[in-house]
Amino acid sequence: MDTNLKELISSGAPESQQYRPTVFRLPVDENALHNLLKDQPGIQVFDRIEAQLRELIKSLNPGTKLAEEALQAAIDNHLASRELSEYGSWVFYPWCNRLVHLLDAEEFAIVRTDRNRNKITREEQALLATKKVGVIGLSVGQSVSLTMALERCFGEIRLADFDTLDLSNLNRIRTSTSHLGMNKAVVTAREIAEIDPYLKVICFTDGLTKENMDAFFTEGGKLDILVEECDSVDIKIMARQKAKALRIPVVMDMSDRGCLDVERFDLEPERPLMHGWIDHLDLDAASRPMSAEEKVPYMLPITGVETLSPRMKASVIELGQTISTWPQLATSVVLGGAVAGDAVRRIALDEFHASGRWFVDLEEQVADPVDPVEPMPSAPDAFALSTSQLEELDRSLGPASTGALEPDEEVIEQLVEAGGMAPSAGNMQPWKFRWNGKRLFLFHDEGRSRSFWDPDHLSAHIALGACVENIVLKAHALGMEVKSTLFPLDHMPLLVAMFEFRSAADPGTEPHVADDLASMIGIRCTNRMLSQPEPLPGGFLVRLKNMAANDASGCTLDLMESREDLATLAAICGAAERIRTINPVGHQEFFQHELRWTGEEARLTKDGLHMATMELYPAEVALLKMASDPRSIALTDRWGGGKSLEWRPNMLISGASSVLMISHAKDDKTAHMEVGRTVARLWMMANAEGVSVQPITAPIQMPRVVKEGMKGIRRQEHQELDRIRLDLRSLWQLNGRKPMFMLRLSLGGQPSVRSYRLNIQDLLLPTSIATP
Repeated sequence: MDTNLKELISSGAPESQQYRPTVFRLPVDENALHNLLKDQPGIQVFDRIEAQLRELIKSLNPGTKLAEEALQAAIDNHLASRELSEYGSWVFYPWCNRLVHLLDAEEFAIVRTDRNRNKITREEQALLATKKVGVIGLSVGQSVSLTMALERCFGEIRLADFDTLDLSNLNRIRTSTSHLGMNKAVVTAREIAEIDPYLKVICFTDGLTKENMDAFFTEGGKLDILVEECDSVDIKIMARQKAKALRIPVVMDMSDRGCLDVERFDLEPERPLMHGWIDHLDLDAASRPMSAEEKVPYMLPITGVETLSPRMKASVIELGQTISTWPQLATSVVLGGAVAGDAVRRIALDEFHASGRWFVDLEEQVADPVDPVEPMPSAPDAFALSTSQLEELDRSLGPASTGALEPDEEVIEQLVEAGGMAPSAGNMQPWKFRWNGKRLFLFHDEGRSRSFWDPDHLSAHIALGACVENIVLKAHALGMEVKSTLFPLDHMPLLVAMFEFRSAADPGTEPHVADDLASMIGIRCTNRMLSQPEPLPGGFLVRLKNMAANDASGCTLDLMESREDLATLAAICGAAERIRTINPVGHQEFFQHELRWTGEEARLTKDGLHMATMELYPAEVALLKMASDPRSIALTDRWGGGKSLEWRPNMLISGASSVLMISHAKDDKTAHMEVGRTVARLWMMANAEGVSVQPITAPIQMPRVVKEGMKGIRRQEHQELDRIRLDLRSLWQLNGRKPMFMLRLSLGGQPSVRSYRLNIQDLLLPTSIATP
């Protein structure tokens, strides 16, 4: 009986920790075997040694076809008068109370690997038998370990996992229900032992720790290859740091899309961890306890969010909502065992030398023919007016009023810059300007504001109204009076406003009701940070209402401060945002047209919603990236999911100090422009008093799509949007007035990033027609 096995038995190891079988060799261990059978009469005995000998003789004589008589003679000759019962080994598996008669180690290996020939030659098999492989994490790692054991790709394997087997693990771990509650490393070791009792297996049932790391990597000889399949960020990094220091290659399967990751620290000792994808992070911090939120920046580059399968992304969206944990399928885990096991073998045989990440994606490679993808709608043409249109414009309007000023180019640029600083939905800045020497014209650039969710241009006209307000305030600050006219030409609806400037006020010029806000034009900003509900500055809400009452715009202000009402509003806003993200047209519009993922992209376009301005937590950034894949969001839609998409809008409203609703008796484009002017004043006043502002438009704007009968709204969305419209009306009790715009008010401080603005030269149309 093996000495180390005697020590194991005598040590009294708990049954749940037993994973090494006892090997008896007769006649030396005959008494020990006799005593075992006597003391445990219920042992099941399996004796197929003669069949194994027949296979051995055939394996040793591959070129000879032996008849039955000749085969039996060869077996007798091989036994050399030894009793069949004493030939080979008797292997006792204490955890299942079985005793199996097997060929001894060398002959067992010959027969068990015979059908590897010559995909693995005997010489290669002998080389593999010298290799030491470590495996960390025995869920996916179990599949890799068993695959390597089946091919006999190692002589020694070290298994590290602190976790125990749960029933939910049996969707992908091939083992018995009798092993529930048992350490996963022990479970795997037992499976290996029942395949091949002569392979050396060492279990680290505390998992990989700082305390046992040296033993795992070097005790009894340095590892040749590490297979890393654990869930812990700190262990992933710590194990790679150790492997790099010892120049040990690391193999990892991701159990999604057949993703294989290899880092050849043995050939590239200076290679950065995880291909350099986590170099920007504090790797020392990863060794300290971290919250789930803190782990996200480390996990995103390791998992490779952009390369996950659509179903995995859609499942992540549902984590904590309709599913409880990261999903793994048996097919993916088994495939991972094959892919990683193959990589380990070829690395061990010096046949594979590269580092990198590869995909063996069965859903892509074994798939139905793909229909041609419809081309994306082409970008709208840049806004321009032809010479004939300019002539028609100036002719239709006639000459400017007597006494109209002719500000110089610098002044006009200051006015245009001020107008361009106005807020707009998605920061799309739907305006163009033209100066003809006497008049400044403001045009609606529909190509920039065209939106599925804004069929009647409500948001665009509110933004253009804010632009008008900024221009008026800036002109007053420059010492000029302003005469503004909204929609001066019925046959040219894109001309939304016309300005003339004077040196003295008259009954037709703009009143000076908010001139002190001019200094806030460039300071006003959106703040999307989550906040706690704190009281606003004393008298602030009264001053806000007084300002609105004095602007003669026809707007009415309503304030919501009740926590109960805000919670109801939060649920309404969350549902609207979920629909906006899941709807196929809305999804394409937001992710492909409006969102700017990086600072560089935002700087280049100078428009759109820069993701940094959304003030998202790392986990939310991950969720957004998952949701950006139209295939994953389509699955989320099919499953009736997406509740996680409601979390941020819900928290934003729930944490607000108050929400301001701006309504109007009318619902036409002129009223929308007036609302925009009021919005601009209220927003700048709030910022001037240290109050943060965020526009909330989805619950107001989106139900209008149903009203307009737009295609692209599915039946369920139609019903939900109708309910949102009715719930909003019931909550605010506007008495027939039309909801136009909501502002979330909080004490959120300064945003971490501000949106970019288009350059003046991109806003001003060329002047090619002289003033009449």
